[in-house]
Amino acid sequence: MLSDMKHIVLVIALVLLAGCATTFRPWKLSEVEEGMGRVQVVHILGEPDFVEMENGAELLYYSYRENYHPTLANDDHRIHDASRRHQSQQIKQSLKEYRYVVKLVDGNVQSYKELVD
Repeated sequence: MLSDMKHIVLVIALVLLAGCATTFRPWKLSEVEEGMGRVQVVHILGEPDFVEMENGAELLYYSYRENYHPTLANDDHRIHDASRRHQSQQIKQSLKEYRYVVKLVDGNVQSYKELVD
């Protein structure tokens, strides 16, 4: 029984770690270099959001959205809760989503850049 519990905990920990490993972080782009293979890019940046083929090139698309996690004050200020929720919603809507593409030609990085609207 204890062995089964250890196994379950190990599986859960591995799933959580795997989830963290595939979360794209734009600052990791500085580790990507021209000539790197796809496996190296995915190891650094994680799995892309989607992949597209264009004129013989493989395009790996990534996105990053800013997070907003306010710390809530104690519940004694219920009068201001609606105001805080409204303010929180406005801030969330103003957060920007950043998009990036890594271009692979013949399986190797040719370029990468931020996509701007």
